[in-house]
Amino acid sequence: MAAASRACRNDGGSNAVTRILLIVCLLLGGLLMATPARAVDADARRGAEWLRTNAPRGGDGAAADAIIALRAGGKLSRADARARAAALRKGAGSYARTAGANAKVILGLVAAHNGSPRCAGKRDLLKQMNTFRRNGRYGSTVFDQTLAMMAARALAAGPQQATVTFLQRARGGGGWNLRLTRGSGDSVSSTAMAIIALRGAGVSNQNKALNAAMNWMLGKRRSSGGFSEDGGTRSQANPTALVLRAVRAMGYSDPKTERALRSLRKSDGSFLFTRTDAGSRLLATNDAVLALSGRTQPVGALHRTPGACN
Repeated sequence: MAAASRACRNDGGSNAVTRILLIVCLLLGGLLMATPARAVDADARRGAEWLRTNAPRGGDGAAADAIIALRAGGKLSRADARARAAALRKGAGSYARTAGANAKVILGLVAAHNGSPRCAGKRDLLKQMNTFRRNGRYGSTVFDQTLAMMAARALAAGPQQATVTFLQRARGGGGWNLRLTRGSGDSVSSTAMAIIALRGAGVSNQNKALNAAMNWMLGKRRSSGGFSEDGGTRSQANPTALVLRAVRAMGYSDPKTERALRSLRKSDGSFLFTRTDAGSRLLATNDAVLALSGRTQPVGALHRTPGACN
């Protein structure tokens, strides 16, 4: 390095040598000025470490979410990614029977960085997911719609403008509900998922409807600082994590929601559903790790759509 630095300061020599030295100097400058990668949040890292030893390798949605959380938390080794991706592909035939389920498998495989995330053997997950799309709508729930939009984006295969328009028009009086019916029953989790998907699809964070939905969602905050879906006062890990992701997708920080989510962490790194109800620590930790990591969904999106499955 020192010798190269001295060479960079030397303006003698032939034109060819000078050009070579100039290239070397530019490369060295780039190396010296490069900023280090952002460190993974400590609670996200501890949660991912708990998942590494406690989340089973499987072929369902929780297994797909675990791969995503492990990648986001910096705890997914190449060997573990390969084994988890193999198990996820193996289970796709029985699990991936809805738009949302196909999308979850795609998102998990994208995060695994192992083989084509479009394919589970000869099963074309993208093609199968798209069979559930009609007039811009995927499946029957907000999770079908939003996860499919994220998966299409992850594979550089969309989402189509019609799916974005449909989701925007499905907003009710405050946010979105599970069935996307614009009737009663708008929920925090449905609204958070819609905001995340629409922002990922390129809808501006200045969009008035998105901001109104975010404000409605934040207005449902419980006295504990977080969010729940059952009307109680306790913070629940899963909706609280989704709200944190949605607010960040809108370009804002939310320390109160973040503190409420961190308060559910146990000493072993896992997260409780609520402070008094462990619920599914696997599901709670999957969601909490992704939210606290600051990573956006999809984790590891592609720049080119993979070819069809053979």
